Amino acid sequence: MAARLAAPRLASLLSRPQHQIRTMASSSARTYEFLVIVPDKPGMHAKRLEVRPLHLKNMGPNIESGAWKMGGALLNSVPKDDDASNFDFMGSTLVCVAESEEAVLKQLREDVYTTSGVWDTEKASLPPPSRGCHVLLTHRRPKSTPSSPPSGAHRIV
Repeated sequence: MAARLAAPRLASLLSRPQHQIRTMASSSARTYEFLVIVPDKPGMHAKRLEVRPLHLKNMGPNIESGAWKMGGALLNSVPKDDDASNFDFMGSTLVCVAESEEAVLKQLREDVYTTSGVWDTEKASLPPPSRGCHVLLTHRRPKSTPSSPPSGAHRIV
């Protein structure tokens, strides 16, 4: 059923004139969205928790500039509660916008998680981004009630 509903929407998006489809090109240098997976070094749980407030505070300029579109911790298991000290961290994932892999690595190396020894940027995974157009596929979500959060709502942990 979902495929049947999505097919007309996809056809509609793909049949639009080229200038209406969102691409990653800009008027200046071409940028790409990199999906970044960066592992934590072993034994860095306490250090991650120690510098986490500074990491969250300092990522503001990267978010405001559009260099970081989204991100969050990667965990080895589903947390039992919302207490970050109980999380079994394995690393982080981010979507970074940059002109090159080197520019992404520079962003990562300047973060407090790297400078304090939490992230292992030497083992970061940055698969090459697609050079094609990115088409946003959407689906209809049920309306939320005042007592429930919107479908797809997330919170920072």
